[in-house]
Amino acid sequence: MRPEEEFRNSAGDIKLIANPAEKDMYSHDIGDVPHIMTTTFFQTQPDFVVQPQSVDEIKRVLAFAHERRIPVTVRGAASWGFGGVIPTRGGIVVDLSPFRAILALDTARKTVTVQAGARWSDIDILVKKDDLCLMTYPSSKFSTVAGWVATGGYGINSYRYGHLSKQVLAMTVVTPAGEIRKLTPVDRDFDFFIGGEGQFGIIAEVTLKLRDLPKHSYAHIFYFPTDTAAFEFIARAARQKTAANVIRFVDKNHLRETNEILHANIFKEEAGVLVEFSNTADEQQFLNLIKQFGADSQSPAYAASYLWNERLFGMKAKRLGPTLLASEVILPIADAASFIAKAKKLGGYYGVEICIDSYILDQTRALIMTTFLCDSRKLKYMVHMPLVSMLTQAAVSMGAQPYGLGIWNAAFVNHLLSPERQRDIRAYKAKVDPRGIMNPGKYLRVASKFMNIPALLFHPAVFSLSMTLMILLSPVVGPIATLIFGKDKKLTDLHTDYFQDVHHYNR
Repeated sequence: MRPEEEFRNSAGDIKLIANPAEKDMYSHDIGDVPHIMTTTFFQTQPDFVVQPQSVDEIKRVLAFAHERRIPVTVRGAASWGFGGVIPTRGGIVVDLSPFRAILALDTARKTVTVQAGARWSDIDILVKKDDLCLMTYPSSKFSTVAGWVATGGYGINSYRYGHLSKQVLAMTVVTPAGEIRKLTPVDRDFDFFIGGEGQFGIIAEVTLKLRDLPKHSYAHIFYFPTDTAAFEFIARAARQKTAANVIRFVDKNHLRETNEILHANIFKEEAGVLVEFSNTADEQQFLNLIKQFGADSQSPAYAASYLWNERLFGMKAKRLGPTLLASEVILPIADAASFIAKAKKLGGYYGVEICIDSYILDQTRALIMTTFLCDSRKLKYMVHMPLVSMLTQAAVSMGAQPYGLGIWNAAFVNHLLSPERQRDIRAYKAKVDPRGIMNPGKYLRVASKFMNIPALLFHPAVFSLSMTLMILLSPVVGPIATLIFGKDKKLTDLHTDYFQDVHHYNR
């Protein structure tokens, strides 16, 4: 009996997807990784997909999988591109994207309880009717709540309100054995589900803290002649504990792209720092402060307002692409400008223009996204893809942390989790998931149908050495590779070219 037939007989009327064409949609995420790279090492197409409609249905799915040792991969909107929702051994994909109801809004306590697949945008729209709003939210407001709890947690307003974990008041989780538990921050197990990337069970419901809706928003952009000058300004402002909700850095390449998208020269093409406030008192205090150390110039109010309102549409640059690749790290503010200079030089070797978008997290750290445009349909894309890992390697060598692991960042685990934390995670994993069914083959250790090959390729020491060597050789290898692949042949042309060459030499 096929697994989906056995599931139907065992689990009843839970919605199930088994059509091969539909299942293929669940074999990738937003990341544009060539199919051959994933299917060579991993069984990315699930045996079947389920879309549970209740916590009880989630429990039945996990109980079925636990009993039969079937791998389970949890998926939300799949808006994170590092392989966290890609199956590595087939099995069952639990698609929580339709599981998106807003269950309860408590206006007196300023809390909201939602299902795992609820979109941040839906919550925002609903609670604003009662003059409330989210404390923090991701730059993609169309991602799911449980997805961001499990993989991220830093985003817009984190400078003022901290990590998402500070706003999660409770979670209902389902363990791999099918046990339903309600966790709060006082529970030891709570922290394992924050950033746990689906390793320990399924987050089914989340209760979030809200805040009063600000009556106004006041945004400013200050320009600087260099990235270094901009981050010196940011460091001084952060040390003063500026009462901004957001401090954001965008480099001149980012602002140039924004001008291109708008078909207008709204922004000066210099390093820019955007700050946003909720009231005039905080705004005026900041404006008085910066008179002491100044800025090169300030944008018109309408430009600052536009950039602030477009904060949720960072992928607009993909219009200029068609493909956008990104590396995302958390780096000390003091090292940010040096890293950006290194990243741009590295990108130049491979013929791409690096753009920088950064949110300041606190007095000492910045979340930095380096992006560049390319074309996944072209052969040159095979040269551009490793550049993402090289950028991350360059950052971690300067004291950065990767922003999550998944598959493609798993080799940087030692830069995110201490040895003690890794031991705790392994012990907890063995306790709650002794059969290893939850999201296998990623996170702490990459493994697949060819057990030894991915484990070797993504071993932290091996991967770090290979990326470091590629960075060192980039001044030579980058221009040569760019020259060789400069014709931008399509990946699908490789097969045709091979046989044309064979025919030519056999004539």
